[in-house]
Amino acid sequence: MKEDLVKLIEDTEQIKTKFHSTGGQGLPVHNVIYDNADFTLWKREVQLELQEIYDRTSDQFIWDILVLIKQGFNSWKDEKSFNELQGGLRAIYKNIDKYYPNSIQNSVLLEESQMVVKKPKIFISHATKDKDYVSILVNLLEDMGLRESQIFCSSTSGYGIPLDEDIYEYLKKQFDEFDLHIILVLSNNYYESVASMNEMGAAWVLQKKYTTILLPGFEFMEIKGAINPRKIGLKLDNDLNDVKEKLGQLKDMVIEEFGLEKIRDVRWEQKRDQFIIGIMEICKGQTLSEEALQMLQAACDALDGTIIKTSDLSGEYIQVRDKDFITSQNRKEIVKWTDGLNELVKRGFVEAKGDKGEIFTVSQNGYDYIEQLK
Repeated sequence: MKEDLVKLIEDTEQIKTKFHSTGGQGLPVHNVIYDNADFTLWKREVQLELQEIYDRTSDQFIWDILVLIKQGFNSWKDEKSFNELQGGLRAIYKNIDKYYPNSIQNSVLLEESQMVVKKPKIFISHATKDKDYVSILVNLLEDMGLRESQIFCSSTSGYGIPLDEDIYEYLKKQFDEFDLHIILVLSNNYYESVASMNEMGAAWVLQKKYTTILLPGFEFMEIKGAINPRKIGLKLDNDLNDVKEKLGQLKDMVIEEFGLEKIRDVRWEQKRDQFIIGIMEICKGQTLSEEALQMLQAACDALDGTIIKTSDLSGEYIQVRDKDFITSQNRKEIVKWTDGLNELVKRGFVEAKGDKGEIFTVSQNGYDYIEQLK
């Protein structure tokens, strides 16, 4: 409410007194506020009031302040962020009537606008380099019963940004006009894409529903940024039974959100398995290096499926049973075989055992990969 926001803005000077110094004894000294309980409560209340305004108005200035509140306070730049926030709140204070219509007519219009229920829509956030994976994901969503107008996917023909539309304005329109369920298709490519990271940040600021899908070779431990790394997601190169189960959960969630007709089990299993096969076929196209392939083949042939990596004063070694892959301590050869082992770990074909980085065992995905080559 207007009165609540005015009171919060008027309390800004009092909140500013909560800054205190941290550091010293060889460490940089900073004035911080992020860890003060009064500030945290005040910040949360300001955020709620501004979020209510943004939901009504889609005002860009309010959006910028919300982003600052969520991302700006991390100890070392608290003073700078607080000064920016205080300036923004003063500007809102001077224009407060702009954000709270006073006339009866505007109030009626506001009530009517708030009664409008946004239509649900799937927004697939992904890196362009991963478009092959995303294309078959779109097909699976269609098989669940979604129509073209219920999916936004920038890299897939018919689901992206129309001709002559401004890219960022069109994306903002999706967030403003639809109740978005965002599917984050995570990979190394995703984190290298500025556009993808901006989409993730927007999902976080607007508190949109999201589901994470990890592409083959990308691990849960690599999740970073604005999303919760502890939130359970779908890892496409995980155990096959787990993949099938998580896909089933995704299907049930989509059907419920969009009010779709249920799919017969037999039909769903066919479509689901086609999707999994499509993922595997794309993976096959991403061939392993010769060194990685040799190690994986040898480990699969070994009864214990184990690769040993050791180092001592005499050098570095990678072995499977009695076979040594590093046959000289030439630095170029060491790097070649070490990179090959790292490649197997990255692709999820072997898994590290323990925390010393010396023992690796073949995963089910590794055995499946070699079996498919036969």
